[in-house]
Amino acid sequence: MKRLAYAAVLASLAACPPKPANQPPPPPPPILGGVGCPDASGVYVASYVQPAEGEKGGHTGWVLPLFDKQVAAAPGPEYQTLEAATATAAGVPAPPPNLWMLVPGQAACKPQVGGYYAVNVETQPANITYGVELGGCPPPQGQDGEAIVLVSEQPPNECHIEPPRPIAARLGEMTAQKQWTPPTKETPIPTALAAAIPTHDCTAPGCQMLWSIVEVSVANQPVAWGGTVNWLHPDTSPQCNWATETFSGFFALGADGKPAKIVDAQDHPLILTGVLADKTGAKVLLAEGAGEYTTYDLANGKAAVGRHLVWLIAPPEAYAVDDRIGPECPRTAP
Repeated sequence: MKRLAYAAVLASLAACPPKPANQPPPPPPPILGGVGCPDASGVYVASYVQPAEGEKGGHTGWVLPLFDKQVAAAPGPEYQTLEAATATAAGVPAPPPNLWMLVPGQAACKPQVGGYYAVNVETQPANITYGVELGGCPPPQGQDGEAIVLVSEQPPNECHIEPPRPIAARLGEMTAQKQWTPPTKETPIPTALAAAIPTHDCTAPGCQMLWSIVEVSVANQPVAWGGTVNWLHPDTSPQCNWATETFSGFFALGADGKPAKIVDAQDHPLILTGVLADKTGAKVLLAEGAGEYTTYDLANGKAAVGRHLVWLIAPPEAYAVDDRIGPECPRTAP
């Protein structure tokens, strides 16, 4: 597993707070026809896997992770197919029926559910991640090795994902001499979200408040936010020793119509991935992290957990999300 190019696995291990981009890509167009999005319990995440260059065996194609088991040592070959009885005995749940893979800008693709697989993860802790192979859908475009998989009796062509987009930032700059300089421009945090962020007594130049905020909108209405806020205290010590207080997370509209931080079903830090929406509006929020994801139903002013899956146990350093957005400093484990 540690040598195979499991794009979605390894990309998620390196997950970090989103930072603003100069020019975000346009959103995928909604697809008309069919039915809308299922509830959050019917939303999964698939990965596209392939062996590393020069490696024999393994598998190339889409897989749907379903289960993980911690073991004393990861035995046998890295990737192996399993009989259904063997998978059931190991505790792997049956794959859901009526699967559709959500492909941006195209009609949903109906994958063919294949056999079970197991991948030995030779890290500490050692574990085995299980799932089923999916065939019949095209490989991903570019670098993205993930796809949303929906459970629906009919093609969910009216369901699409709205990704988060940068909306607010206040970040300093690094000089050619690798010295951090305070920001000279900023985009303010939306007033409604600012009220959900802890307040600090922070006055420049002794304290610099920095932020990087993303937002998801559906039908031109904000429905979710994510990002990081820092309170940086520059002094005469080396810049990587400057005291820094951090705050990060993701939010959805609460019952009072104001942003509320989501904290449920997160064994480790998760990051806002996007919101599934259809003609009725925002339906499901998806957040992902290292070998883990959670889906939340967005209804009645509460983000209710629909599915929480830890499908791979990563080494401790994979969870060392660095929330600092000030000077560029070596990343350290918690």
